[in-house]
Amino acid sequence: MRDALAERLLANVMAWTPEDVARERPVLQAFAALKYDEYQQFSPGMRFVESLALWLEQFESMDERNAAYAFVLSRLVFLSHAEMAHFSAIAYPDVIRPMFIEQAAKDATLPPFRVSQVLGTEAFKRLERSSLFFALSDGARVDLFRRSNKELSHEQIFTGSELSDEKVNEIRAWLEKRGHSEAAPALVLLDDFSASGTSCLMADGDNAKGKVAKFIDRIQSSDAWKSVVSFPKTRLVIMLYVATEQALANIHAGAEIVRKKHGVEATVLCVQRIAGDLSLKASDDGSMIDVIKKYYDASVEDEHTKKGGSDLR
Repeated sequence: MRDALAERLLANVMAWTPEDVARERPVLQAFAALKYDEYQQFSPGMRFVESLALWLEQFESMDERNAAYAFVLSRLVFLSHAEMAHFSAIAYPDVIRPMFIEQAAKDATLPPFRVSQVLGTEAFKRLERSSLFFALSDGARVDLFRRSNKELSHEQIFTGSELSDEKVNEIRAWLEKRGHSEAAPALVLLDDFSASGTSCLMADGDNAKGKVAKFIDRIQSSDAWKSVVSFPKTRLVIMLYVATEQALANIHAGAEIVRKKHGVEATVLCVQRIAGDLSLKASDDGSMIDVIKKYYDASVEDEHTKKGGSDLR
């Protein structure tokens, strides 16, 4: 009954005929079942079709509603909780571990395709057992990352990147207990999503800014960290579950500044890359661009959003 009422509400908002409803129903049902009903921020008791109808109702003309409806069906990207959890689970075995294998093969002067041999080398064992993993945000899903990678010790994985000197000393003691007297071979920074790269790492003139730059500054100003990390021997790895091409380009530019200024070799990895041509541009032609310009509300901007250098259109 609720689905039928939601369908009638949407048909009324869009002025659909029975033929229109019959054509659109299978598409909407598939979108709802496979994707959008999983969205966790709907109002209580509301699901995708009801929310879509109420959202479309705000637009004044039918042309605007049709443009917005087409945008949702053809351009909007929704990454569900299950998908983000999957990205977190495969980040190590599918992205980070192959990088470790390649590095270990180089260190052991073995061809990288001889994977079994590489896995048995001390070079790979040290990379896997002594590298440290830090969450850059709550979205890094460190709990799932831990459970999905049994080959890693829980003592290697941290829920945040701001550690006290006492905790850093504990890391040093843990490394020594495992027989690793040298610095950690890699620091891996985990984060869920980057749209522009500004909050993660980017070039700012001759300097770098963002969470990664602050992390490096903390390390280099701490005596405790000096016994755990030795740049450039210790590699810095920025592991993003999802990122746009624009964000990755900005982060790479920031990583180059970090390399030149601090001697830190930073590797940028991504599980799911979002193509640059997916997003709408202000210079694009199209009815949805006109809708955005007409209904844009500047009150949503704040000091954080303005760091991107433009408004939020």
